[in-house]
Amino acid sequence: MEKFEILLSNKLFLKSLVQTLDRPNMLTMQEKAQFSSVLSISLLGNMRLFFDLIHCLLVDMVRSSTKKQQKVLFRRFDSITLRLMVNWLQIAIYKELSPHSGLQLFMLYKAVQTITEMGPIDALTGNSKNTIAEEKLLKIRIEHQNLTLQIDLNGNSDQHFPVKVLDCDTISQVKQKCCAQVYKNKPASEIPQHDELFLEWQEGKAGKLTLNDIDNTSERNNGLICLNTLKHYMVKDNCRMALMYKPHSEQEICVNSQGKEIENATSETISLLLSNDGEEDSKLQQWHLSNLPDDENSKRELGFGDIFLNRLFHTKLLLTDYIDSTFEELVDPQTLSNSIRYFLCMLDKIGDDFNIDSDVLQSWKNEIYATRILAPLIGKPDILFDVNVPGHVGPCLDILRQVFVESFTQTAHKVNKDSPTQKLLFHKDVPRYRKLIGPFFKGIEPVNDQAFWSEIYELSNKQKAELKFNRQLTFQQLYDLFIGKYRSEILDDFEDMEESRDLQFAKKVEEIIDLMEECSKNS
Repeated sequence: MEKFEILLSNKLFLKSLVQTLDRPNMLTMQEKAQFSSVLSISLLGNMRLFFDLIHCLLVDMVRSSTKKQQKVLFRRFDSITLRLMVNWLQIAIYKELSPHSGLQLFMLYKAVQTITEMGPIDALTGNSKNTIAEEKLLKIRIEHQNLTLQIDLNGNSDQHFPVKVLDCDTISQVKQKCCAQVYKNKPASEIPQHDELFLEWQEGKAGKLTLNDIDNTSERNNGLICLNTLKHYMVKDNCRMALMYKPHSEQEICVNSQGKEIENATSETISLLLSNDGEEDSKLQQWHLSNLPDDENSKRELGFGDIFLNRLFHTKLLLTDYIDSTFEELVDPQTLSNSIRYFLCMLDKIGDDFNIDSDVLQSWKNEIYATRILAPLIGKPDILFDVNVPGHVGPCLDILRQVFVESFTQTAHKVNKDSPTQKLLFHKDVPRYRKLIGPFFKGIEPVNDQAFWSEIYELSNKQKAELKFNRQLTFQQLYDLFIGKYRSEILDDFEDMEESRDLQFAKKVEEIIDLMEECSKNS
């Protein structure tokens, strides 16, 4: 493995290996993604080698492209070269995200979540009243009231957490909101799941009552069963409740859960909630706010046309300040790290060396910076933060991701009444954002080699000190999944390529294969 590690520290070997595996019909898209990820991990702590590798790969890619191919060179994401480039850039951009853009990205995510959860959300479909995603709009009028519950954790009456909920929330939704408030300073990985807890109502003459999404009191109608809400239990504002960890004994979980034997249930009111038909209930289709039975549907007024379109605009209006602040921060040249500035200037140099048209070069920068680096962080904040993105938040973030990317396009698209709703929502904002892009790229000051390499060495040393992973395991994965599996193709290619043949890479790989097979036999 030591010889293999030495070979993997050779830029020319890595370049030859990547170009071999990047050949058409060599690897599947999934294998290319996996190889790029494992190789990127193996190069952590040596960001200079990582940069040198992607630099020479990009130069070769541009050199071998035709005039027609150059226009879309960075638009397609089907090569190992581009995947490695994006991995390096996302690692390099982390330094500027920590003190600057990262805060704005997190604030944007929390704003979308908070504003969305201010209105009713169907627990089963994820459709919500407050959204900017038309396909996730709750197209029905829901009468609801805002409530504040006084929550204590695990029966600890010394401390109460006020939690804002809606009376149309299901019990699981309430538990999720309680967890978000009680553990608001904790990362998602340290917050218990709602199904690990139960909600106990601690008021009333009947004593303590455990609330559930489905129990013996649940409304059943024409083969459907409605999830219980706070309104169903007639919970009022400022009620006291406890968020309890589920005990190990199934018998102690809750007094009104279906299909459970309950011991020591002395309250007549509580015992009436017992249910023994859980198996029958499991066959019923569940519903919450939408997908109502026909007789319920007839009682509610569906909102279509201008009514629900206004809801989208209203939600977008509530988010405008957060969207503006985030987009403005992401296109502030003063916050760019030396690594990102150096990379963008490197693209200018490649453009000059190969006489690339200025509009093509600009499209490269737009595609790399907006689409490949930042847009994924807007659409999927769990890439950057320890959060669980709810299903009703993801579609909204995806629309904001698309708006950000569109702001970098050089041609404006005309909007009419037949345009998609999201185009109508942001048709006045995109031109405003687009005006920020030109000054952004023009305002990027060149970085000298010394400043760039200094930052790269600092980043590499930090990775060596902080990242704890088994580097030998990544080398083993590279060998098992790719070198060993595609040995014939790799060796043949190395013999055909002049540079690899001169450096005897094929012979060195054969030696490693022999050593690995011998070790495998002896183990």
